[in-house]
Amino acid sequence: MPSKSLIDLSHPLTSQTTIYPGDPPFAMHSVCSIPTDGYTVHAVSLGTHTGTHVDAPFHFFAQGQKLHELALERFVGRALVVDVRHLARARGCIEWRDVQESIDRATNRGTIASLGPRSEGKIDMVLFWTGWDGFWGERQYFDHPYFGRDVAEELAEMGVRLVGVDTLSPDETVLVHEEGEEGKDAFVMHDVLLGRGCLICENLVNLGQLVGGEEGEVWVSLVPINLYGADGAPVRAYGWKEKCK
Repeated sequence: MPSKSLIDLSHPLTSQTTIYPGDPPFAMHSVCSIPTDGYTVHAVSLGTHTGTHVDAPFHFFAQGQKLHELALERFVGRALVVDVRHLARARGCIEWRDVQESIDRATNRGTIASLGPRSEGKIDMVLFWTGWDGFWGERQYFDHPYFGRDVAEELAEMGVRLVGVDTLSPDETVLVHEEGEEGKDAFVMHDVLLGRGCLICENLVNLGQLVGGEEGEVWVSLVPINLYGADGAPVRAYGWKEKCK
């Protein structure tokens, strides 16, 4: 796996990093410097769902698996990148029938039949390429498309064990309105997927670079920081292609 073939799928963490409404912001400041101390050290403050990150079931379920309880191999494997850019609308819901059609015409050697349990030699990681990462850092990033409950139910039923998106969330990001009301069923994807033990990776970037080009299977590493007892953690995500055997 030559280094030049690796594709960075994570946003850098800066003071301008987009944060889910209500989450703690990212901050980093110097505590030791070379002129003063002879070495450099920084203090970092962030939430467990900052930037490109993984959600563990404990994020929504008190008895769900915590980050340290998940096997390392859960975060690395073959993935199917599904191009749904043609369906991406501001605050538009993408439903299963649309996803199914998009999967069947995917260009990276994946079909509905290729999805399923890893133990059966199938692909158990699905990454949705909406193209919304292009709005990272802008107000419009909060108005991302989202997915219907049927998408989560179908993928979980097939045996998919990780779903990734290049948006703030696979669910609609509902900002508090002037009336103080929030949308109903705001977290259906989280409820269904995490409730079935399926992980979620949010705020991915550059998914399009994994599609097209040279032939081969798409592989990704979405390994998060090893935070004991955590509900999630940032990821230095990357992907690559391997020639089919």
